[in-house]
Amino acid sequence: MTSGAVLDASDATFQTDVIERSRELPVVVDFWAPWCGPCRVLGPTLETIAYERAGEVQLVKINVDENPGVATSYQVQGIPAVKAFRNGEVVSEFVGALPEPQVRSFFDSIVPSAADQAVAAAQHALSIDQPGAARLHLEHALEQDPDHRGASAALAGILLADGEIARARELAARVPGEPAAARVLAQLAFRDEAGDASREELEARLEADSEDAEAHYALGCLLAAEGKWQDALEHLLATVRLDRGVAEDGGRLRMLDAFTLLGDGDELTRRYRQRLTNLIF
Repeated sequence: MTSGAVLDASDATFQTDVIERSRELPVVVDFWAPWCGPCRVLGPTLETIAYERAGEVQLVKINVDENPGVATSYQVQGIPAVKAFRNGEVVSEFVGALPEPQVRSFFDSIVPSAADQAVAAAQHALSIDQPGAARLHLEHALEQDPDHRGASAALAGILLADGEIARARELAARVPGEPAAARVLAQLAFRDEAGDASREELEARLEADSEDAEAHYALGCLLAAEGKWQDALEHLLATVRLDRGVAEDGGRLRMLDAFTLLGDGDELTRRYRQRLTNLIF
């Protein structure tokens, strides 16, 4: 059987029909054989759902008797075996003739929702330095799915950059396990530590007294909250040099927090960790 939604493939066409096609939309591969009773039960269910979701997903059928190469490559040991591919990789799978509701849930899990598509569009917008467009896409994603974890985390980051602190905090707190949200919460913790003084006030204090350790600490935290890491680390290092009693060794501790956020491989982490070590020891 071959149609727009359902396609018979072979060892020879697998690369094109499955691997390359999965870079455009999810591909569900049904490994089956004519003699397999459960395959004859599951096959029509897969095809019905594939027709219903034509344009969103491609169903590809592989007769394992006629095409042992692909079946061996993907370690198909029992049939029916169903594997979902995205971007050339298996992302989900099951074996056996599952009931229709479970098969539908399987398709739901691999086909991007409207919210997923909006988040993908936002990620592309961010990659080309268009945060305004990204924000619109993410707002749309949350309209489609208010509980979308990726949208909440990504929008929190944009809101923080735009100075919308309260909403950024609220969105990030919904999904603290998401890396982007954890980063926002960490930057907000820096902001909380900085206190109420503005950047201008703190800079004026340091212009009047460059040895004001508390001003260095507060300004370092404020700059870290804004993602201005090098300047932040300079002020925090100055705090360590001047007075480790500020915020109970806060200069050093906040530098360690910054290193965690930046990552061990970051050039600033390597450089300022060495400077901190030299200063302390």
